[in-house]
Amino acid sequence: MDFSFLEHFDFNVVMLIILSLLIFIYLYSKYKDAYKALYILRLSILFLMILYIFNPVIKYSTDNYVNLKWAFFFDNSSSMKFHKSPSLSSINLGITEFLDKLRKKDISFTPYVFDSKISPSKGDLSGNGLSTNIGNIAKFLEQNKNELAGSVIISDGIPTEGVEPSKLFKNLGLQVHALGIGSKASLVDVFINSIEAPTVAIKNERINLSVEIQSIGQVNDEVSISLYDESRLIASKYVNLYGQGSNSIINFQFQSKSLGRQKYKVQVSSIADEVNILNNRQSFDLLILKEKYRVALFTGSPNKNTAVVKKTLKNNNRIEVDHYLKISPKKFSLPIKNFWGSAYDLILFENYPIEPLPQNFVRILAKKIISQQTGIMLISGPNQNNKSLQGLEPIFGIETIEEKNPENALSYWDFSDNFVESEDLPPLTKNFSISSFENSVREIAVFESGWTLLSRNIKKRIRSIIFTSPDLSKLYFYNDNLNVFSKIFSESINWLLRSGVSTENYFRMNRDFFQQGEAAHLSGTKTGTEDSSGFYVDVFREEAFVLSADFDVNTEKNIWETSFRAPSPGNYLYKIFSKNNKEMIQSTPFNVLDSQIEISQVYLNEKLLKELSNANNGSYFEWKDRENLLEEITQKGKREIKANMIIFKDSIALLSLVFVLFFSEWILRKKKGLL
Repeated sequence: MDFSFLEHFDFNVVMLIILSLLIFIYLYSKYKDAYKALYILRLSILFLMILYIFNPVIKYSTDNYVNLKWAFFFDNSSSMKFHKSPSLSSINLGITEFLDKLRKKDISFTPYVFDSKISPSKGDLSGNGLSTNIGNIAKFLEQNKNELAGSVIISDGIPTEGVEPSKLFKNLGLQVHALGIGSKASLVDVFINSIEAPTVAIKNERINLSVEIQSIGQVNDEVSISLYDESRLIASKYVNLYGQGSNSIINFQFQSKSLGRQKYKVQVSSIADEVNILNNRQSFDLLILKEKYRVALFTGSPNKNTAVVKKTLKNNNRIEVDHYLKISPKKFSLPIKNFWGSAYDLILFENYPIEPLPQNFVRILAKKIISQQTGIMLISGPNQNNKSLQGLEPIFGIETIEEKNPENALSYWDFSDNFVESEDLPPLTKNFSISSFENSVREIAVFESGWTLLSRNIKKRIRSIIFTSPDLSKLYFYNDNLNVFSKIFSESINWLLRSGVSTENYFRMNRDFFQQGEAAHLSGTKTGTEDSSGFYVDVFREEAFVLSADFDVNTEKNIWETSFRAPSPGNYLYKIFSKNNKEMIQSTPFNVLDSQIEISQVYLNEKLLKELSNANNGSYFEWKDRENLLEEITQKGKREIKANMIIFKDSIALLSLVFVLFFSEWILRKKKGLL
């Protein structure tokens, strides 16, 4: 025991206290014996008050022997439900009996269950954990090793999450035993690992499909791989799977005779005792496009734009151009009857019409556009004005406005909605003064004065574009890094040609559904007609934003591609946008399921469990030999020397004593009539 003072004090104060005590003793000694009790009380109070002033500290230590507890960790992951022997019920019964025997041996222990995290055990194992993180046990033991006698891990030893456990269990300084559960032979499973196919294909051209089939466990079977167009069987092939896991690539070639979005399915036959058959099938879709796009180009009078427009169209080898050049009031370079008798994907008016078209011509043209779902574009020319558009306004969703003082001088302009970021665009002249009267019309570019330069419209799936300046060729020869001509003309053409397909889907996921945490891959075939600026994908769950990812170009495969980890289970929607104009070009749902990685790996990983126990002075036992483990578990303890300290000012007991003495003295004085 040690006695000291916390407070510093003055020697003069001490002498004054001693003198006061002597006087106090002398005066009280003169009273009769009846007042001795009062004397003792006041003397005690005075003594305690002096202690309070000096604030002494009493230090002492206690020496105890405490029992240490064993930590038991029971695997509660899903794989525990799929072992044939022992079953989950047998495991729970065996654990109960084992722990009862420990109690009879007076062994102190604490049971825990673990999957992705560690929790105190509340009863039997459920086997509902979605993953197994054995590394968390090592972290737990490292943090608590001074309070533990040792640990026992009861598991099949299959980690499906976290850091490799063998790296974390080295030299923990605590004994670790392992009890292995299950058979050393893995359960069997056959599944489609991936499908490689283009997302876009041409009608009647051969399509290459590659299917990767994998198996786990001991397999010796022949399985069939079938390709379906919706429910119609296209082709089947057979492959032999054998050995402890296998991997096979099966290739198909097929054709599509239909346009638009076509759905296909690949299915693998199941084998005996297969643990999971949900992964034996996978669907995918293809966007089937025309081999050629036909464009009807009408020119009222050749000008600087004519050669630029025609050259740009012919540079695309998937576009065929019929050029109807006006050579007289009633005659074109090609017979007009060819136009009315042919189906076109796009009608392009370039410096046409110069004079208002006859009502009958406009009426038949509108019927042709609607019946054939044809896109239409008008590029203003030097010979046109507002009157040239009479009758055509409803097709483009605009109306012409007669200005009192029209300005035909060069005017500055800019793109709307950050279509292109530029402060250095060439000034252009304006031929038409138009405004939109339909909500479906989108202004892409406007003059400083507010008049429309470029607008798009989609009405009843018919796409139209109008460009109101005759200076398109000026953009073609404009030297800058933004390639303004491409933004104005080339991308407009590509946007219009897409109207030939009712459902556009250039991108596809590699699977119908994913398990949580799996890599989800998105890819799209690079057709040469899509937005060249690139794309990005946003993922949503019930309209709440989840994540975003950019697409990259795979030059080897000539595709756009990106990937992200599947989020938590649920229904999701991915939306793909053009980086250029933020326009959404595709919206597709997908599903994320609860992880089933546990049931694809069901066997006893004896090697890992032995590594963990051997690295920490422990032993490994199989489940059937668990009685032998009891002999290895002994009660352990440690001496615990605890330092204690009593500080007078902080002692509730001593302060309570002062109060009691004061109260007792007051009662005594009242009885003696000394108040």
